[in-house]
Amino acid sequence: MADETGGVPVHLTVSEPLPLDVPAGNSVAVTARASCPEGRDRTGMAITVTAPDGQAAMHAFAMHAFAMHADGVSETAAIALEVPPRLGVHLFRFTLPAHEIAGTHYAQAVLDVPVRVTPQATSLAVWDVPSPVVAGTRFVIKAGAKSAANATLAGRAIEVCDDAGDVAGRGVLSDAPLPGTGALYWTDIHLQAPRIEGVATWSARFEASELDLPHDGAKTSFSVAVVRPPEHVLSVKVIEQATAAPIPDVELRLGAYRGTTGASGLAEIALPKGRYELRVWKVGFEAPPRPVEVGADAFVQIEALAVPEEDPDARWRM
Repeated sequence: MADETGGVPVHLTVSEPLPLDVPAGNSVAVTARASCPEGRDRTGMAITVTAPDGQAAMHAFAMHAFAMHADGVSETAAIALEVPPRLGVHLFRFTLPAHEIAGTHYAQAVLDVPVRVTPQATSLAVWDVPSPVVAGTRFVIKAGAKSAANATLAGRAIEVCDDAGDVAGRGVLSDAPLPGTGALYWTDIHLQAPRIEGVATWSARFEASELDLPHDGAKTSFSVAVVRPPEHVLSVKVIEQATAAPIPDVELRLGAYRGTTGASGLAEIALPKGRYELRVWKVGFEAPPRPVEVGADAFVQIEALAVPEEDPDARWRM
């Protein structure tokens, strides 16, 4: 704060701690406060706020629901500071002209409010990742990026790199956001699985340096299980133990391999020969894990026990 000589000084402050950190292109609301040793009421007086681009606007100290004079401090309503879309520190100058109250001359008061402009954030998502995938085969994932400012990301690229950092796939973001989302732009990315079994991890990255509004880039990772080519088909039927009725929508797991029963309670899972532990899961049913050895096409029937669902309100009853 700077005071003009030749008068009683007036103290200017704003309601938020300085400097203000604001993402590029956003605004931040502050209130201006003026006080002096005599605690004078400056209701109706105007303070000038000059933006970094030289544009000036006047705001009054006034008595209404959001601005008041109390405890010797006069306050404005909220003032929106529209920050420039450029990174760095920018100054907004608050100026209260010299004035006189009850015969006392008060000096001009100036307060420079530094605003540190930071990049907008971006987020990155990867979904529809198949697992397992057969070694050496091609597969497709979906990836999307979103700006915290809902900026348009159409035409920008997402790259996927392997564990050595080499680009394994690339996709260009859609012209329009994914339906049902505010601003998630998405793309398909084609990849090729390694030729060695195991868990493969890729990283997806979005480079935001060329956007009109400064943004940070984003990065995420995902993994898939890479397996040998399937040699046989295991058919699994799940029935209710008491009635022998087929149970649909049961999730099946044999290591990295997955399946779900259909309306007939049957699922078919292609997998290579070997020993597996078959696990089944569905709310309201129980069945113990079952060892399965696959050396040819095979059929397994699982009898699941229906169990009553827990009453979430039981603990509140006496």
